[in-house]
Amino acid sequence: MTLKENYMQFTKAVPLRTAYLKHGTFTYRYYRNSRRLAPDVTLVFLAGGTGLGDSFFYMYESLLPNYSFISFTYPMDFPTNASLADAMAELFEQIGARNIYLVGQSYGGLLAQVTARRHPRLIKGMILSGTCSLSNDLDFEGIQNLVHMINPDKTRKSLRMDTYLPMFLLFPLFKWMCRRTIADKKAAELCSGIFDLLKGELSHAYLAHMDTLLGDLITEFGTHRPEDFEPFRNEVLLFFSRDDQIFCNSLKDALIRLMPDPVIVPDLKGGHLAMLLSCEDYLSALDSFLAERNV
Repeated sequence: MTLKENYMQFTKAVPLRTAYLKHGTFTYRYYRNSRRLAPDVTLVFLAGGTGLGDSFFYMYESLLPNYSFISFTYPMDFPTNASLADAMAELFEQIGARNIYLVGQSYGGLLAQVTARRHPRLIKGMILSGTCSLSNDLDFEGIQNLVHMINPDKTRKSLRMDTYLPMFLLFPLFKWMCRRTIADKKAAELCSGIFDLLKGELSHAYLAHMDTLLGDLITEFGTHRPEDFEPFRNEVLLFFSRDDQIFCNSLKDALIRLMPDPVIVPDLKGGHLAMLLSCEDYLSALDSFLAERNV
């Protein structure tokens, strides 16, 4: 089956739905697993900096037999991480989702932490990869690394580029970045192929929306404490890759300290996109983690 055929099968099996919430509309995909042999676990996939919820479609065949799951492209009616987290919580209650694990990659991992901290009653745990911490005990190296990525100047520059650079130039730039940052040729082609399938969802307005969400993380900087995540003791799975150069080791160590008694997979291959590039190993660890906690 080709990548495109796989994606078309996914969109047919898990069609888009729209919820009307207090402060805006929320478009999402929701697969409710009705097989009673499986634990009633709902996985909520939170995408990285592109914000494209369908970028997880390559996993769906492995997930369908065992889990319910929700995915979405971050709706533009919610321009801050706090408002987005609250909208997610409202959606989960409206559709009756339960036993929820937030599955976050990169930016999605940070959004997962914001959401879990604001709505611990609704969230059972988190599965985080290629991400870091916004904790209040970062050392100088961690602060320097985080401020380099999240600061008002960078947000303004990103907004200018994503607002005024023609889309026909942005697409090749993204694919060039894939080839430049992913050493394995087949893996780079896979990322490029996924982007080709999903690029129709991107617009200047949406890219600016993502820039705003990323920049808004500065409001969370230094506010997260271990006691905030005590409700998730032994319910957090952390994936790290030695090849991931996006976040320094200090930020990764801070995330481990922030989470109470987490389970750690320290050496997933594939760098920042290990969730995609080592999908089988990722899913195997995820299945084991969830099976031990949901019998």
